[in-house]
Amino acid sequence: MLTKPEHGWTEFSLEGAPTYTLSYLDDIALEWTAQAIHGLETMLPFCVKGFMEPRRMLCTVSYWNCHITVEDEERSPLKLEYVSRAYSHTSMLEFCKNLHEDLSSAIDEWADFMDYSPTDFAEKKRTLEASLQTLKALITEKAEFFDANHCFL
Repeated sequence: MLTKPEHGWTEFSLEGAPTYTLSYLDDIALEWTAQAIHGLETMLPFCVKGFMEPRRMLCTVSYWNCHITVEDEERSPLKLEYVSRAYSHTSMLEFCKNLHEDLSSAIDEWADFMDYSPTDFAEKKRTLEASLQTLKALITEKAEFFDANHCFL
């Protein structure tokens, strides 16, 4: 879902949707993990974002699907020709599992991704590790809600 960061960039892709190149201007690891944790804790859809320089990608993670919108970052009114949308049949649980796996497999690189943060590397890595532990526990705890016997109203 997320490639290992390299030179301040990562690629984000979900099955059935295009690949989006996202920059270090968003602290993807900490911001996305916080959103995923909140989504699983409340069992409500959540949104993550990434800056594409010059555009912005928003991914709304719903129960059974993800809805991706790319928009201009300007303040002017949106024009349909400058907005693109894509969808992926990726559930909230699968999104969170993929996020956990991708961040855990390159934790040093993700802790160092946004290099203008006032937080030092060791502190940021500890924070990310703790967030990933919380996310993993929630994935296990909430998995039953995503089986064939459950639905969301």
